[in-house]
Amino acid sequence: MFKSVVCKGATWLSAMVLAAPAAASPLAPFVLHAPGAVELKFSGYLARSADSGSAAGMPEASFGAGYMTSIHELGNPASQLWRSGQDNQSISFMMYGAADAAVLPLAGSSAHQVFGSGCTHLSFGCDGKIHLDFYLDKLSGGTNPGFGIGGIRASQRQGFSQLGGITDGALLMRWEFVPGLAAAAPGATPVTLYQQLSGLASPASGFGSYLARCTGGPACSYFSNGMQQAGADFYGTNTTTSILALTAIGQNGWSARLSDPVIAQVTLDQPATSALLPLGAAMLAWMRRRRQRGW
Repeated sequence: MFKSVVCKGATWLSAMVLAAPAAASPLAPFVLHAPGAVELKFSGYLARSADSGSAAGMPEASFGAGYMTSIHELGNPASQLWRSGQDNQSISFMMYGAADAAVLPLAGSSAHQVFGSGCTHLSFGCDGKIHLDFYLDKLSGGTNPGFGIGGIRASQRQGFSQLGGITDGALLMRWEFVPGLAAAAPGATPVTLYQQLSGLASPASGFGSYLARCTGGPACSYFSNGMQQAGADFYGTNTTTSILALTAIGQNGWSARLSDPVIAQVTLDQPATSALLPLGAAMLAWMRRRRQRGW
């Protein structure tokens, strides 16, 4: 009788292990295997928005697109969790919805402070937020347009959040910029992108910073931990460099080159089998009691 119970218990535990979901695979084959502080590196180009604005809302000032290049351990670029081309993967991005809420001269400098927020021109598609969306595609056999000669033009934008060849992969994650780095702009508009630029409007040469939260997409399971300032998931710093209009990239409508290292924390789910250890111990203790009592 006891042998029968043991067999049944072993069979039950085996079934539970087989039925347990695989851990840390939110979007195969994109898998991060190591937890800890990381730096996400990506670069691309910015263009002036075609949004002409209206009295009913704040217009979008700029949008951008490009590619992620790597994810590596913070402070140790040699320790890479992911890189472009790994497993034939490419990750593209589109940033949209950025408005210049206020532009103020910076004392003692020729630069200007640009307080950015989400655009609010509803008929253009604005929803009051700055967005940054990432898409997973194949490097070979996918659609990976360049930005130079024969490459993608800023004028090929398709609606508020679409750009041909950039946003046609599988959605990997969607970010929304959140307040927390700078005080509100004049007029009490929440600031979600702070920049110091050479020009009176973005895009222009300079640098900036922002906080963001992961709000959608399977890769959010790695990053939605609120471990950055003000409970954000990401802390980003960007550098922009103006592009000459007569260059190939400039003729395609792109005004500035964007480089965006971002600090984040990767968290991994506990292996599914670990949850079975206390359960298995309880099952074995129950079987021992049955044997001792002669059940």
